[in-house]
Amino acid sequence: MEDFRYLYYLTKASGLGPVRIRRLLDRYKDPKRIFGMSLSELKSIEGINSRLAGSIINVRKNICEVEKEFIVLEKKLERLKIGVLTYTDGDYPDILKKIYDPPIILYFKGKLSSDNISETLRNCVGIVGTRTPSEYGKRMAASFAISLSSLGITIVSGFARGIDTISHNAVLTSTKTAGRTVAIFGNGVDVIYPPENRKIYSRIIEEGLVLSECEISSKPDSANFPRRNRIISGLSLGVLIIESGIEGGALITARTALDQSREVFAVPGNINSKYSEGTNELIKTGQAKLVNCVDDVLVEIQGKLENISVKKLDEERVLRAKSVNLAGNEKKIFNSLIDGSEPLHIDTISESTGLNISDCLVTLLNLEFKGLIRQLPGKRFQTI
Repeated sequence: MEDFRYLYYLTKASGLGPVRIRRLLDRYKDPKRIFGMSLSELKSIEGINSRLAGSIINVRKNICEVEKEFIVLEKKLERLKIGVLTYTDGDYPDILKKIYDPPIILYFKGKLSSDNISETLRNCVGIVGTRTPSEYGKRMAASFAISLSSLGITIVSGFARGIDTISHNAVLTSTKTAGRTVAIFGNGVDVIYPPENRKIYSRIIEEGLVLSECEISSKPDSANFPRRNRIISGLSLGVLIIESGIEGGALITARTALDQSREVFAVPGNINSKYSEGTNELIKTGQAKLVNCVDDVLVEIQGKLENISVKKLDEERVLRAKSVNLAGNEKKIFNSLIDGSEPLHIDTISESTGLNISDCLVTLLNLEFKGLIRQLPGKRFQTI
């Protein structure tokens, strides 16, 4: 907590952003020592001019007021059961520490975070996209989120309406996933925005993690969201873009991911849809890899995954590869079950494949005889 205290003091120095604070920490390690340096010592440090040195000294002169703020903050953190992760903590993710402007202080809330925050923030893939997705976009977001999560990968997104919310919710509600999802906020972790996501927020803090560099109780502000996006990409091995306009916020995340040397993936969309202009442009210009299945993502990040069995990944590939030897209605129905990753009712299968229920039942029986699927109570089916 001492590091948190002095880092908090440093963030109150006008003009001293995360880039310069990180440089100071990389050189001097101890926030207390940095905060206690004299004006001449501070001015001798590369990147710290007279104005910035003066800002730090000014905070020190007004330490009584800053200390009062900090004490109030500490009490709120305890009362709201919100944790703090600082740049100097051993659990701070190495992958995030290596970006140009890593957040110095992160506030978090969630059950998983209490014991194993480092595990929660390992092996992450970001999924972001438009706030107004098509039915196709919704299906793709849910399918990729569930497939990746079922392999032990943490799904990171921005809690926004649309693709972000669908991705979080798919992980939380699927029976095939570990339920591990991280929501990065552009406001305080105790402020629910958008407000209609209250139920999902409750689920995330029970089974996942909410994370923000914004001080607690901070309200949503448009200036915060691009900074939030750099954390989404900074935590992730790669970022998947699903439906985005040419000026969509998801493209900001794609650009920060590229700047951070992260993998960028995009699901191709309808060329006549304005919601696919951004993703299609990323693919067209070579900024993103076109993906149409989870294997396209895995092949790029598999070598960077930690503590995830390659054997498990290969088993999943075998399951998906089984559909290659199928044809006609069998392949169509089997693929619909894999894409959904959840047991599907016969009515849903019929609707998604365009086949009548009678043809579906005959085909499903054949697939069951081949040992590829099983029937569950209530005319629901899933892959084995």
